[in-house]
Amino acid sequence: MMFENSSVMVITDEYEPRILKIDTNAKTQISICNAFAESVSTLFQNKHQIVFNGSYKPDNDECLTIKNFQIPNEIQSAICNPLGVTSYGISDKKFPDIKCFFVGEYVQTNNSIKLSVAFQRFRKEQYISKKNWYNLFFDNNSFYQENKFGFSISNNIDCFYESNDLHFLSFYFARQVFDLSQYYRIATDQDVNDFIANEKLLIENPVIFMEMSDTFIRRKIAMINDSEILKKFSALKIKNIAKKLNINISVKNQKIIIPNNKNEVKLILKLLDEEAYQGVFSQTLFLTNSKRQVVI
Repeated sequence: MMFENSSVMVITDEYEPRILKIDTNAKTQISICNAFAESVSTLFQNKHQIVFNGSYKPDNDECLTIKNFQIPNEIQSAICNPLGVTSYGISDKKFPDIKCFFVGEYVQTNNSIKLSVAFQRFRKEQYISKKNWYNLFFDNNSFYQENKFGFSISNNIDCFYESNDLHFLSFYFARQVFDLSQYYRIATDQDVNDFIANEKLLIENPVIFMEMSDTFIRRKIAMINDSEILKKFSALKIKNIAKKLNINISVKNQKIIIPNNKNEVKLILKLLDEEAYQGVFSQTLFLTNSKRQVVI
C-alpha cells in the first residue's frame, strides 16, 4: 500500500516555516498512513484531470491539476531522510503552530526521484486541548478530563503531489497548504486602476469601485484583461449582446457605465467574463461560477 512505513510530518505555520516529524508509536503511524493512502485512492485515482485555470469547479469524477508544480526542496529532503528531521515538540516554551500534515514516499530510478506526497491542511478546531476548554474522554463507563496538549488528524487529504503534478479538488483548501498565487492570478491595485481607466468603461465612482474590489471582482478583472474582450468588442456591441440576455447595460459616449452597486458590477463582470448565458431551451438567464473550454 502507498505510504507504507512513511513518517508523519508537519509544516509549521510560522514566519519561517519548518518541517517537523510527528513521533508516534508504530500502530498510530500505520493507521494515519493507511488513511492518507485510502484518501488518495478515493479522491484522486482514476479521475479525469482538468488543468487548473481558476475558472472551473470539478465534477465528482474529476480533479484539478497543476502541471510541473515546483514542490519545495525541503519536503523532498524530509521524505528522503526522515531520520534527519527534527521532531515536533515544545519550542520557545510553546508548541509550534501547524499549517498542514503530510506523508510521502519516494522511488529512485536512473538518478531521479519520483515523489508521492499527500497533504492535509490544518484547522484550528483540530487542536484537542485549548485554554478554557474541558476535553472529556470516555473510559470504563464514565468520562474523564484530559488537559494534555494534542490535536486530531482527519482521514481526508486536500491535495496530492505525484510525478511533478499537484492534484486537488478545491483551490481554496489547496492554497492553505501551498502558495498558489502564481497559478491563480488576481488583479493588483495597478490592474484595477488600469481597468478603471479603460477607454471602453465609465466608472461612476472610481474610489468606491476600488473599495469594493474584493477577490471575486479582482479575479474577474484579471480574466477580462487576459481575454482582451474589451479590445475585441465595442461598448455598443457588448450592450446589444447583454440585451439579448435581458441584462441592462448603459452606454454613454461609447463607454460602458459601471455603477456603484456591487451586485450590478458583479453581473456586468460576469457577462464580460462569459459567465452569463441564456438557456438553450428555456431562454432563461443563467449565471455560472465554473467554466472550461470544450475541445472537440
